[in-house]
Amino acid sequence: MLFLENKYTSWYFAIVDKAKERITESYSEKHHIVPRTLGGKNNKSNIVVLTAREHFVCHLLLTKMLAGEDRQKMVYA
Repeated sequence: MLFLENKYTSWYFAIVDKAKERITESYSEKHHIVPRTLGGKNNKSNIVVLTAREHFVCHLLLTKMLAGEDRQKMVYA
């Protein structure tokens, strides 16, 4: 499995799932659910629209959801 099974992974997917179900009218940013550096694609099913805060939090969570070389890639993303 790409992501570790921990509370950070649960939090990450809770944010992503919530964002998939809403339409935001304020400032937003596109986010790759599975980052491109980890093999994620640019297809619609791998992209979610997040608020700026959610986007920041998701990138922070990604550093806690991965180990080794994959974690290092997310530290600089």
